Amino acid sequence: MSGQMNRVKILVGGVQLRDGVSTVTEILGRIFTRAGLFAVAMERGYASTIYGAHQYDPMLVAEEPPLSYGDPVYDILVALDYDSNPDAPEQPNRDTVLRHGAHLRDGGILLYDSSTGEIPTESLQARGVRIFPVPARKIALTELKREIVKNIVMTGALFRLLGFDGDFAYLRQLIEERFGRKGREVVELNLRAAQRGGEAVERVLADRNYTLDVRLEPRPRRHRAVYISGNDCLGIGAIQGGVRFYAGYPITPASGILEFMERWLPRYGGRTLQGQNERESIRAAIGASLAGVRAMVGSSGPGISLKVEEFGVIGATETPVIIVDAQRAGPSTGMPTRPEQGDLNLVIGGTHGDIPRIVLAPSTVEECYTLMLEATELADKYQCPVFFLTDLNLSEGRKTVPEDLFARRPSIRRHGVLREQEARERPYRRYAVTPSGISPRVLPGTPGAVFKSSGVEHDEFGFVTIDPRKRAAQMDKRMRKLETYLREEAKPPYVFGEIRGNPVMVGWGHTRPVLQEAREILLRRGITVALVHFTYVYPLPKHLVEPLFADAGPVVVVEQNYSGQFADLLQRELLIRTRRVLKYNGLPLYPTEVADGVQRALQQEGAVVRIGSEVPVKVEVGWDEAEGN
Repeated sequence: MSGQMNRVKILVGGVQLRDGVSTVTEILGRIFTRAGLFAVAMERGYASTIYGAHQYDPMLVAEEPPLSYGDPVYDILVALDYDSNPDAPEQPNRDTVLRHGAHLRDGGILLYDSSTGEIPTESLQARGVRIFPVPARKIALTELKREIVKNIVMTGALFRLLGFDGDFAYLRQLIEERFGRKGREVVELNLRAAQRGGEAVERVLADRNYTLDVRLEPRPRRHRAVYISGNDCLGIGAIQGGVRFYAGYPITPASGILEFMERWLPRYGGRTLQGQNERESIRAAIGASLAGVRAMVGSSGPGISLKVEEFGVIGATETPVIIVDAQRAGPSTGMPTRPEQGDLNLVIGGTHGDIPRIVLAPSTVEECYTLMLEATELADKYQCPVFFLTDLNLSEGRKTVPEDLFARRPSIRRHGVLREQEARERPYRRYAVTPSGISPRVLPGTPGAVFKSSGVEHDEFGFVTIDPRKRAAQMDKRMRKLETYLREEAKPPYVFGEIRGNPVMVGWGHTRPVLQEAREILLRRGITVALVHFTYVYPLPKHLVEPLFADAGPVVVVEQNYSGQFADLLQRELLIRTRRVLKYNGLPLYPTEVADGVQRALQQEGAVVRIGSEVPVKVEVGWDEAEGN
């Protein structure tokens, strides 16, 4: 870490909902972004239990946009906990250190709350780690008389370690924005807390004769940017794309969308509904869409499973609805706060019978905005469910995004909606059989037409029928939409590198940044490999994809589920053999382990390499006489 400038990976850990882990990383991310740096905090580490579990938020900060969040190797470990580890009564404040000390880089920095005493750190010191015990909670309680500012004490200490914001100008601005309405005293209290944190670090530097060789310097006025989550980005995209009704039911990690839409959608003339349950939510979205507004619903895991019957209703009634599936580890309740890509089979096959459907999966926070704009258009045009697949890390993770991303605001044009004059020109047939499969529609109350909508099989006018010819005609018409979509809308996957004759990594959805970095690692190892990455996931645009793989070497699909759901789709549609690198232990993919997995998969035809299955090992950071180990 010698002379490390403007690139540092930090992990902040503590007790969930008590130590303010997310509050600290949120403050850091916003301040670093305002300082012209790029912050990436896409890995979310928390439990589904409400209180008392361990929580950690890693954050990579860099001068230029990092390719991904990188490997779990940290330059600085910030431990906020002070009494959380029941297995270590003598040093109860070392839970974060026990869990993550092994991932602290040799020569790194440990900053921890020493209010309940100093912890054994001999093994870390033997690796050159510099130890900074700061009694943050004690300072907050005894000197400042407000425990709540202990995290600002630690923030000030961290800034001193980074040589960043020495006069607290950035911190002052943020604190004034957040607490200014509470009075000057609150602002000054927080600034005093930050100053005390810096002073505590100064004392350690003097006592232990440490030098600091990691530093963050602001790069102001390079760009205007925001520190934002995937959920917020897709919410902005939905509103900009014309969505004026959103329904949801609280469920991790989709709840953030509901909160965002409740706050912002009314300001744009829309409405948000928190349904009494998952099915009520999607039914409300169907009703809103039939009434004439662009509608969206969001959920996760079992919430998506509960909506399956309505998928069929949307397909049969030909109702435009966007369905956001913020994937999490399943099955059943699974691991609500862990990421996975396990819902692909559900969204491309869920429901009885066949319906047209489109599946999109953004690969970055930025694409949560841009691809949502396209999702709103596709749903409106093709009058079918459009699934929008994120996952926990992409939904809740945050990163620095240039503000000009949001300058793209397409004009909104309603597709296929007849006005009165058009409806009177000829008999209105809601489900008219057309070459494109797309039928005209009217909004309820349009003079000259009778509004019809039916989930039961129907004829062109919407009347119930069991006539075999009419049934076949309607089924053919509905499914023909996908042919039109593939011809007019579907886009090819991202391609990085030369495919011809070389091994090809394949991914989909949020994994693109990690796979790009894994490819860079493989190239440095002398392994030439290309990357093909899909965001237009289903239906697969075979006419665009088949030529890509015609002369490819071994195809290795990397994804976060047990079976390789996208690999199955690729194999079925393109009739190519795939090798697989799979991870499903609840942790994100990391670049080096992906590179290692791909390298192993390339050694054997039909290989299935499962990564991340090593049993976690408790790490001792020093001799503890009380425990005898």
